[in-house]
Amino acid sequence: MNQRTGTPPPTTTPDDPLTATYEKFLAAKRAEVTGKEPFADQARKDLAAAERLTTAELEKLIGRAGRIYGPEFLNEAYSEGKVPAATVTALVGPVWSSAEYPDSELDCDTWRWLFDVAGFTVDGKSADRPTEPMTLFRGSVPERRADWSWTRTRAVAERFADGVRGRAPGRLWVCVVPPAHMLAVNTDRDEDEVVVDTRGLQITEADR
Repeated sequence: MNQRTGTPPPTTTPDDPLTATYEKFLAAKRAEVTGKEPFADQARKDLAAAERLTTAELEKLIGRAGRIYGPEFLNEAYSEGKVPAATVTALVGPVWSSAEYPDSELDCDTWRWLFDVAGFTVDGKSADRPTEPMTLFRGSVPERRADWSWTRTRAVAERFADGVRGRAPGRLWVCVVPPAHMLAVNTDRDEDEVVVDTRGLQITEADR
């Protein structure tokens, strides 16, 4: 790892394979932004041409490209030394939350690296990591139960288990998460989200 930024780990396959239903859903969501591709392409060119960017400048580029491109832009900007670690701290949580399907945009190792650079955050600000395990919930199809978006609010997870925003109905999952596996908290979308590195954790189906 170099002193300024470090090098992200090599790309690996996701922890869980996409289901056919999820792939179809994801393709449909991407089709919704097809008309914005010229804006994304120009934003990519501007990102590639920049030597250094402020946090506000990178946010503006992501806004021009579209929120699903946030993970790609943040990873590239930090990997290539265009932004400091403080920008990762400010943006990794919001970028994760805004991307809608962040686990499909970057592999798990790269997300681990970015969250490690950022340190624990709450709504994009550095914060003390919880000191006690926390019972968290997730609503998803079984194949996606180990994805990283969890919530402290059972009712939110139940909505996702019932199928929201075009998602396939799934099940309600519960996990007791140690502090070291909690990466960030995002509350701006009223989902009380906790980003959790689920590797090695025991996830069970909750009674409803």
